[in-house]
Amino acid sequence: MKKDSLYSLFLLPVLGRKDSTDLAFCINGEEFSYSQLYDAIEQICSLVSRLDEDIIGLYATDDIRTYAAIIALWISGKSYLPLNPSQPKERHIEVISSVHSHYILSCDPSYDMGMKDVQAIYTTSVQTNSYSRQGNIHIAEVPETTLAYILFTSGSTGKPKGVQISRGNVAAFIDSMNHTDLDITAQDRCLQPFDFTFDISVSGYVIPLIWGASIYTIPTKAIKFTHIAMLLEKYHLTILQMVPSMIRNLIPYLDEVELGSIRYNILAGEALTSKLTQTWHSGNPEMIIYNMYGPTENTVFCTYYKIDKSNINKPICSNDVISIGKSFCNSRAIIVDENDTVIEAANIEGELCLSGQQLTSGYWENDYENERRFFYFENTRFYRTGDLCHYDPEKNIMYVGRKDFQVKINGFRVELGEIESRYNIISKGKFAIVMPFVNEQDNTELAIIIEGDEYDYKKDKQQLADELPAYEVPSKWLFIRNIPLNTNGKVDRKTIKQHFNL
Repeated sequence: MKKDSLYSLFLLPVLGRKDSTDLAFCINGEEFSYSQLYDAIEQICSLVSRLDEDIIGLYATDDIRTYAAIIALWISGKSYLPLNPSQPKERHIEVISSVHSHYILSCDPSYDMGMKDVQAIYTTSVQTNSYSRQGNIHIAEVPETTLAYILFTSGSTGKPKGVQISRGNVAAFIDSMNHTDLDITAQDRCLQPFDFTFDISVSGYVIPLIWGASIYTIPTKAIKFTHIAMLLEKYHLTILQMVPSMIRNLIPYLDEVELGSIRYNILAGEALTSKLTQTWHSGNPEMIIYNMYGPTENTVFCTYYKIDKSNINKPICSNDVISIGKSFCNSRAIIVDENDTVIEAANIEGELCLSGQQLTSGYWENDYENERRFFYFENTRFYRTGDLCHYDPEKNIMYVGRKDFQVKINGFRVELGEIESRYNIISKGKFAIVMPFVNEQDNTELAIIIEGDEYDYKKDKQQLADELPAYEVPSKWLFIRNIPLNTNGKVDRKTIKQHFNL
């Protein structure tokens, strides 16, 4: 096996702890050792080794057997397609049918998709206690181009897009993370708050397991930020991987949340503001924060910017949004204009495009999206992220916002993220989302949705008007107790739009 393969970088370290009584997982208060994890892997290997397909559905509940199933599938040279328990079965049927799979692994014996040609294989018989090992784990020798998983993301046409991530992509991601200065040890206690259909979950379990650390998960139906607070208080977690919205919900309780044990906090998935970061960091000035960035198509994370007590008061920012830094060692980033001409100069906005060993081979059986989202530059294949960025003078990448969050008003291009950042500064930290709507005259205007109690906003609106062109000042000012989040912890703009009928 190659020294930089998924086997050598991940499977070998995990299987090497088969006799360890050290804690691997704490799931809903129940603890499992690395030895128990190994036993579950061995038993599930015996189940999946008989399956005659390469892509296996995984009803991904918060269970030790779900994690063991992923590892067993990789050992057997197969890939997993996660099915979110909170999503309707119609969605499960759609994605399972898309990849022509006929098997689903499930820890829930009541789960039944209701399709005659899809067989549920239940792992409920897997024992994590008093199991007698058979010693029959066989490592399949497969190329690194073999798929590790497929994640389906929302498509612009309404049809989900299946992102294919290979074993080599995952190995390159692990190698990249190993080349950051994250110093993870077997003594670390790590948070894994993500659903398996969100790609950051891969980092949530892969990286800690490599180093023999312990992983603390969040039950599927739990309120994430309150459960995180409980885990911090009870178990004194040392490494957190989160999206910024999780922090935003914890900030009001900062005096009550135990942050002193945190060594590293990886934040990703949304734009990170300096104001939010400084407030959070004040709870533990020794905490090191990594603002990481990466689309699913480029395997979890591919750039990062480090924030600690040396630069917390002066992080590299644009409109209060913290830089996403520079590329991982196995990834390459360029910024291009509308004609695909590479932009080298600082402060000139364009679309961020990515290449390298972490880049997906493409979307599953989707020629339209593959042609639209990938292109070649200097004989190298690149992915169009849809994210607008620019360089600072030191070549740090500055995140501006999504191209699809860019609207035209009176013929002028407007960045919604810029208005949100300006309001955040003006209001001294209030969180708000800006969204377009069409008025009765069929003209596009802007609405700002502010989290919290309604207040007299005239002064803030006037300050926005003093700093921005008139067409960028929201005409509707709306208030909501809590900005809704989706299952991944990101802002749920669709729900906001429906709530306010925008």
